[in-house]
Amino acid sequence: MSHLQHRHRILILGCGYVGSALAKRLVRNGHDVVATTTTPSRAPRITELGAAPAVLLLHETERLHDALVDREFVYLCVSAGRTGQSYGELYAEGTRRFVAACRDTPVRRIAYTSSTRVYAQDDGSWVDEDSPTEPPDEDGRALVQAERTLLDAPSNGFLPPESTVSILRLGGIHGPGREFSSRIHRAAGNKRTDGDAFVNLIHLNDIVEVMVRIPETRYHGVINVCDGRPMLRRELYDREIARAGLSPIRWGRRDRGGSGAHGGPPRGKRVSNERLRHLLGLTPQPVD
Repeated sequence: MSHLQHRHRILILGCGYVGSALAKRLVRNGHDVVATTTTPSRAPRITELGAAPAVLLLHETERLHDALVDREFVYLCVSAGRTGQSYGELYAEGTRRFVAACRDTPVRRIAYTSSTRVYAQDDGSWVDEDSPTEPPDEDGRALVQAERTLLDAPSNGFLPPESTVSILRLGGIHGPGREFSSRIHRAAGNKRTDGDAFVNLIHLNDIVEVMVRIPETRYHGVINVCDGRPMLRRELYDREIARAGLSPIRWGRRDRGGSGAHGGPPRGKRVSNERLRHLLGLTPQPVD
């Protein structure tokens, strides 16, 4: 499989944790990369990565269109945390403005980092890309709306019919600077009641590998990007706590009146990555 072997003109919208790692990889591979930030002070960091910085917001349709006039591939990696915008403003409304800006540009491939949060299942069952996405909260519904807006862009005339949009539903991200240890160690000696809920994880390196590979697959649709090895939070935390020699967590159980299936405590969901492995031939690394 070719992994962007030719030099391409690429725009990364949102150069945060994932976008920065992606930019570094794409530049190393010889591509022409422009990366955006909403914070002018971050522009020098983008330059250090070897990409050309652009300071703009997703809702600035005209300026965004100008940034797209010579781009072929777009990675949409925006995060609500840095902009201060609501999920509705950034994801639902922002993607509508983005696809409008794509009209009459060379853009033909889009990859969007969504989230497994769109799955509302909380009974511990397995979900895949065809499972219902009916999140109960407004933020989750905004993510679903953003996905639909992007997937429908070719059929709605914002992109040529042959264009493809790949929705990458990411699990919980870990990697350099986001190690489990600092988060889990804070729980040492404390009481928690969420130990029987599943967590679905993915390493930053695997996210970048998926994103580098996905444009030339010309795949239009949704892909779960998880390591495919869901773990009980209790299992993950206890292992890390024991390795560090810290006081064990005191695990309790949530009341039966919780929001889980049949009135039981929430168990989360287990996210399948079978499509990812089949489509890209990639086996993500498990949590060690």
